[in-house]
Amino acid sequence: MLDCTGDGPFEHPEYVRACAAHEGSEPFVVTAGAARLILLRRTDGDLHTVYGYPHPVGQVSEDDLAALAIALGQIAAPLRVALSPLGCGALLAEHLIGRIPIAFERHVCVADLEGDPLATFGPKALGMVRRAQNRGVVHDVRTVTPDFGILYRSAMESIEADPLYSFDDAYFSTIAAAGAFEVTARDAHGVCAAAVFLVGGPQASYHLSARRADPSPEAGSVNLILLEGLRECARRGATTCILGGGMSGDPDDPLLRFKAAMATRILPRPTFRRDQA
Repeated sequence: MLDCTGDGPFEHPEYVRACAAHEGSEPFVVTAGAARLILLRRTDGDLHTVYGYPHPVGQVSEDDLAALAIALGQIAAPLRVALSPLGCGALLAEHLIGRIPIAFERHVCVADLEGDPLATFGPKALGMVRRAQNRGVVHDVRTVTPDFGILYRSAMESIEADPLYSFDDAYFSTIAAAGAFEVTARDAHGVCAAAVFLVGGPQASYHLSARRADPSPEAGSVNLILLEGLRECARRGATTCILGGGMSGDPDDPLLRFKAAMATRILPRPTFRRDQA
C-alpha cells in the first residue's frame, strides 16, 4: 500500500475553503477505491485542482491510483489537473498520461530540508543572503497579517497581473488556519519584502511573495526571506518545500533560475487539461 497522507497543506479543509471562496467555486471530491482527489467546481461546471501542489489522499494501492485516473478521465466536464511533483501526486500524474491531454509542462524547484538549508544554496544565492545581512536587512516570522495582503495586491497591480491573483484579506485569514505563516524582511526604509509559506505534515510550499516597489529592497532580501522560511518550515516538521517554478516553460526563465539556486531538486510537472466534456 502507498501512504498518500491527507495532511498536506493543499488538502487542508481551510485551504480548500479559502480557494473556493476566492474564485467562487465549490469543492468536488472524486473517489476511486481508497483514493480521492479534491477538485473545485465553478458555476459553469469547469473542474480543476486547487491552486498549488495537491495530491490524492488515502491508504492506496497503484490500482487505486489507476482507477482514480480512469475516473478523472471519464468526467463529463472541462477539466484541469495539476498535481504535486512529489509522492502520490507524481504517481497519479503518471497514470493520467494518455487519459487527459497534457496542456503544458513546467519544471518545479524543490528544497529538501535535511540540515541547514543555507548549506544547499548555490554560490550566488549564498552571496545574496550575506549581502542582505551585511546591509542590515532583518527578518521576522509571524502569523499572516493583513499587511501582507496590502503589499501583495500592490505588487500584483504594478505588474498588471490577472485578477485571479488579487487575494483578499479573507483569503489570508483563512489560510492562516491551514498552516500558513509569513516571513517579512525590513531594511532601512521599512518592510521591503514578505512571503507566505504553507506547511502540512512533512510537506511545505513557498506560496506567495511580494516586494516593495519603491525604493527597491536591498539586494538579497528575497533570498533571505526564502532561507528563513525554509528554516521555519523545517522547524515545523516539513522535510520538503516546493519552491515552485518560473513564469513560463522556458528552462532559462529568470524566476526558475532564481529558485533553482536555492533548491536541491528540479522536477517536471505536467498540467493536464481537457476543454471539452
